[in-house]
Amino acid sequence: MVGRNPGHTREGAPTPADPQTVWITELDQGRTTGTPALVDDRLYVPVDAISDTARDRYRIHALTAATGEERWKVPLRSEPNSPPAVSGDRIVVTARRSLERGRIVCFQTRYGEEEWLVDVDARLTAPPTIHGGVVYVPDWRGRVHALSASDGSVLWSRHVNADGSSRTFPEPVAVLDETLYVGSQSGKTGVIALDATTGERLWTESTHAVTSGPVAHRNGIIVQSHEDVIAFETDGSRRWSFNVLEGTARPIAADDRHVYVAARDSLYAITWNGDEVWVYDSSEERIGTPTIAGDTVIVRGEDYLTALSRSDGTEQWTATPQGVGRAVIVPEAIFLSGADGNVIALGEA
Repeated sequence: MVGRNPGHTREGAPTPADPQTVWITELDQGRTTGTPALVDDRLYVPVDAISDTARDRYRIHALTAATGEERWKVPLRSEPNSPPAVSGDRIVVTARRSLERGRIVCFQTRYGEEEWLVDVDARLTAPPTIHGGVVYVPDWRGRVHALSASDGSVLWSRHVNADGSSRTFPEPVAVLDETLYVGSQSGKTGVIALDATTGERLWTESTHAVTSGPVAHRNGIIVQSHEDVIAFETDGSRRWSFNVLEGTARPIAADDRHVYVAARDSLYAITWNGDEVWVYDSSEERIGTPTIAGDTVIVRGEDYLTALSRSDGTEQWTATPQGVGRAVIVPEAIFLSGADGNVIALGEA
C-alpha cells in the first residue's frame, strides 16, 4: 500500500546495487500510470486511458512482476487515487467521482472481479490504508471511515470535529498497533489519534496545516507542516521540531535511526532526537520522495534515481530510467510508472 505498510514508513529490504531496465510494458491506450502496488509477484497499476469519453477511461491493470505480462484489466468508473492497497485476495482503490464525492472499490486479485463498492459524500484524495482486515479512509469533510475489507460494511465512520470547526484530511491515515493517526490540512488543524477499533478520539495536538504525514513508527509519530518537521510520542506529547529549508509536501520515510525528509533540492536525515545527521544536496534537480532500501535511501530527480548511504548520505549508485513516478522497491527489482502509460522494471542486468 502507500508507504509500504500501515505506518507509511517507506522502509524495505535491499535492492539491486546496479539496476538496469529489464522490461517496459506499454499499457493499451494508457495516457498516464499511477504508482503501482506489488504483492505476490503481481503489480496492480492504476491507469488513465487516452480517450476522455471512453466508459473505461480509468482502469486497474494486473501485471506479472517478473516479466511485465498483463494478466487482466478492469474498468474504474471514477478517477483513482494511486496506489491501491492489497489485503489477502482483495485490492482496494479510492477514487474521485466528482469534486465533492468519493468512492471506495474492492476487486478480487485473481481476475479483477468487483467485490464491493461504497460511495462517500465527500472528496477523497487519500489512498486507502489497510490494517487487520480493516480499510481506513479519511475525507475532506473531516471524517474517517473504517470498512471491512471482506465485504465493505461500515464498521464505523466518525466526524473528527474540534470546537465546531471542521477539519480536512487529504492524506492517508497511518496505523500503529491499534491506534490510527491522521493530520488535518485546514480548519482546526493538528494531529489526531483515534482508537482503530472504535474511532474514539484518544488525543489531539495542535499544529499548523499538516502538509505531509503522519508517519507512525515505534520511535514516534512524524508530521510535516510546510518547513517544520514535528515528532510526537505515541501518547501525543511533543518531542521536537526541526526546520527544513524550502520544505515540500512529499512523503516522509523513517527507520530505527533516522527520519528522511525531502526539501526542494535536498534530502535531510534527522535523528529521533531531532538532530541533523547529514544533508544531501542536488543543485541541478528537485528531490523526490525518499524510500529506504536496506542500507540505502533511494531518491529520484526528474530523470534519475540515486541511492544514498543511510549513515552519511554519500552516493552509492545512480540510474537513469525512463520512469517518472515514485519508486516501488523490493529486493529483486525497482518498479516505476513511466511516461505515456508505461510501467518499467529495473533489476540486475
